[in-house]
Amino acid sequence: MTTNICESLNSKLKIDRDLPVASLLEAIREFLQRWFYERRKAVSCLKSVLSSWAEGLIRKLVDESRSFIVNPVSEVEFQVVDEGKNFLVKLNCNSCSCLFWDLEKIPCVHALIVIRSLNLNPYAFVSHYYYATVLFATYGGLVRPIGNHTDWSVVEVNDNILPPVFRRPAGRPRKRRIPSTGEVSKSSKCSRCKRAGHNIRTCRFEPI
Repeated sequence: MTTNICESLNSKLKIDRDLPVASLLEAIREFLQRWFYERRKAVSCLKSVLSSWAEGLIRKLVDESRSFIVNPVSEVEFQVVDEGKNFLVKLNCNSCSCLFWDLEKIPCVHALIVIRSLNLNPYAFVSHYYYATVLFATYGGLVRPIGNHTDWSVVEVNDNILPPVFRRPAGRPRKRRIPSTGEVSKSSKCSRCKRAGHNIRTCRFEPI
């Protein structure tokens, strides 16, 4: 499972996450307002059917598939020979034995050579999530600013709600995220000798 979205937000809030809750929420609202505007403006300028990333990927895969060999199995199943390896493409299932199409929901390099050999429209086999219209709808909502704090009508509550009892653990609070299971940490590399495992301050080797 990927945590790219969580890590992106965590990196964005590296400074703001130390603010009080109300200020933190306002900081989140402000950058979401800016993000939605910038992405909505960028998508509105698209002239392509798909997003820029998807269009670029399809062009790249089409170029890579020019030397492949296509052998029909049936009207909807095709064998594609890629550098001596066989792959089975099923157009009716939007599937390929390489699993790229199944996972990414965009035709793989083997499916695209089949689609081109049949003179079909490759866009018809791409998930609608990659369409520019869907991308624009994703950022179509507006993140509006909230009113001034001085204008808020706060209901008076007589109940005194105390925070839960919390015992602060010893040591400095953790700032860096906890690595995911199976994630390999990158070892440091010395800029002086170009060897891994130490830095320039502790280097005992001759410079390269």
